[in-house]
Amino acid sequence: MTDQRIFGSPFSARVGMEQDSPLGCLLMVIVPMLLVASTYLAWWELRYFLQGRTALATVDGIQKVENMSSRLPEPHTFHLKVHYSFKDELADRIRSEHFLNVPLSWPHPVGSTFPIQYVPRSPGASRLEGDRHIVPTIFFVVCVIGSVIYGGLLLREARQAVREDEAFESRRPHNLD
Repeated sequence: MTDQRIFGSPFSARVGMEQDSPLGCLLMVIVPMLLVASTYLAWWELRYFLQGRTALATVDGIQKVENMSSRLPEPHTFHLKVHYSFKDELADRIRSEHFLNVPLSWPHPVGSTFPIQYVPRSPGASRLEGDRHIVPTIFFVVCVIGSVIYGGLLLREARQAVREDEAFESRRPHNLD
């Protein structure tokens, strides 16, 4: 009787093992993509957190603007476009910028001041103080935690595969010719 291992692949014993679903490979693509997307979404929040400064801005003008992006059945929804200026301390100059989509109930008349948060030397990087977008930051933290957990599971499976391979090799007869 012929020993089947002589003619078969060294991995023939593994043929009967359970096959994993392709979910792991799919997650290897999706998890890094989610991490990159969440990093992009949370980038400005991180910049405001690390580099942000506060200043008093002066209202230069207020325009009532029709909301064109509204897909609601109401044909005429409006918001305010607020033009303001403030001093960028690091750039040592006055910046003039504007907010879009300010609610009509916003109480600041022209000439009054209000607090803003801005990123120095970054035109267009200013917002009302306290106008934080916490959801992208939470999404980023969840993606980082998920990536660490997934990486740990992947590492555990890789170590298990190496141990199984070492155990298989130790049981395999070695012919020394």
